[in-house]
Amino acid sequence: MKLFTKTFGCQMNFADSDEMARHFKKRGFVPTDDEATADAILVNTCTVRDLAEHKAVSFIGRLRDWKAAHPKNMIVVTGCAAERTKHEIKNRFPYIDLVVGAKDIEGFETELDDLLSRKSKFENRKSTLEPQPTSGQNLSFGFRAADLSPVVKYVTIMRGCNYSCSYCIVPSVRGREIYRPVAEILSDTAARVQEGAKEIWLLGQTVNSYRPNPAPFSGYDFADLLRDVAKTPGLERLRFISPHPYYLTPKLIQAMKETPQVCDHIHLPVQSGSNTMLQRMRRNYTRESYLDGIRALRQAIPSICITTDIIVGFPSETEDDYNETLSLVEEADFDSAYCFQYSPRPGTSAAALPDDVSQSVKEERVNRLLALTDGNGTRKARSLIGSEQTVLIEDDKGGGVFRGKTRNAWRLRIKNENLKIGDMVRVRVSSTHSRELHGEVI
Repeated sequence: MKLFTKTFGCQMNFADSDEMARHFKKRGFVPTDDEATADAILVNTCTVRDLAEHKAVSFIGRLRDWKAAHPKNMIVVTGCAAERTKHEIKNRFPYIDLVVGAKDIEGFETELDDLLSRKSKFENRKSTLEPQPTSGQNLSFGFRAADLSPVVKYVTIMRGCNYSCSYCIVPSVRGREIYRPVAEILSDTAARVQEGAKEIWLLGQTVNSYRPNPAPFSGYDFADLLRDVAKTPGLERLRFISPHPYYLTPKLIQAMKETPQVCDHIHLPVQSGSNTMLQRMRRNYTRESYLDGIRALRQAIPSICITTDIIVGFPSETEDDYNETLSLVEEADFDSAYCFQYSPRPGTSAAALPDDVSQSVKEERVNRLLALTDGNGTRKARSLIGSEQTVLIEDDKGGGVFRGKTRNAWRLRIKNENLKIGDMVRVRVSSTHSRELHGEVI
C-alpha cells in the first residue's frame, strides 16, 4: 500500500504530516511521490493566509477524478483549514473519506484505525506494528518540506497558542497551548537523531512560551529545555521556531549563548514598528522592548543572524505608522524578512475592522519594504565573502553541486563531488548570488 502526502503551510504542518505519516507507516504503508500510484492521499491544509487555503482547496478539488477512478482508495484531509471549514469541506467534497481538524491531531491514530476498519480494501491494516529497528539508518517516511533534508528534522514541543493577536486565526483552529512532557520531547529527539538527523528544530506556535506541567523542577521553561535537548548524543545542531518577543528573556539568551549546539540564528516576528499598530494587533510588546531584545541578542551573540515577519497595510495603518516600521527595520538591521500585505481572515477580531488601506497602497508599501530588507540581506551576504563557515550539507543538487546551511542560517552552495548529505565541512565563501553564498571546501 502506498501513501502520497501533500502538505501546505508552516513548519508545524510539516511536523504534523510527519507524525500522521508515521501512523500510516506502522500499518504497512510506504511513501510515494506519485499521487497517481497512491492507495491513500493525506492532505494537510493551512488557513493562516487566504492564498494557502485556496491552494489546498484547489488541490482537493483536483482529486475528484482520482477518486472516481479509484473509489476504493482513500483521501484524508487534515490541518487548520480542515478545522475551520470542516463541515464545508465535507459538503463540498463528498468523496473525502476522513476530515481531521488541527485540534484533533492527537487523536488521529484512532480516527485512522476507524477509517481503515470501514474500508474493505484496508480492513486488515488496522493494527499497530512493532517499530522497526533503526540501526542508525534514515527512516523518514519519504515526504519533506522544501527546506528540509534527511539530516534535518522537526520535533513538536507544544501545540496551540494562548495569544489573541487580532489578525491571527491560529488560536481558533489550534486551540490553547498544550505542552508535551519533557521526557517525550527528549525521546523524540533521540529517535530522530538515531534515524540520521544531525540538526533538530523545536517547534511551537510561540515556542519559547513552553512551560511544562508537571516540570522537572520549579521554574523550568524553554531555556532549560534547550539545554536538555542539546545533551542528546549525536545531535550537532539545534534550532527553534517561532519564538514570541515577549518571552525573549535574559535566561533564554544566556542559554542560547552557552549551549554550543544552539545555532546563531533566531526568527523573531515583529509585525510592525509602530506602537499604535502593535497595540491594535495585540502583540503584547512595544517597539522599544523589541529593539531592547535585539540589542541583547547581538551583545550576547555577535554573530547571530536575525530574521523576522512584517505585515503592512493593517487596518488604519498611516504613512507615519509605516515609516516607523521602515525605521525599525533599519535599526534592527535584519538579515532577512518575510513581508506580507494584510488580508482579513474570517474568525479573527481584525476581520471586523474596516480594511481601509487600499490595495495599491499595500502593494507600494510592501515593495518599498522588500527593497529595504532585500538590500540589507544582499549587503550582509557580500560582507561574508572571504570568511570561513561551518556548513551542514543538506541537499544534493546533482552534478557534484551540494547545498547546505551555515550555523547562522545562510544558504551556501558548493561544487565538490566528494561530498555527501550529512557532511559537516569548513567552507570559504567565494561569492554570492543574491542572498545565497557560494564557497569552496577548505
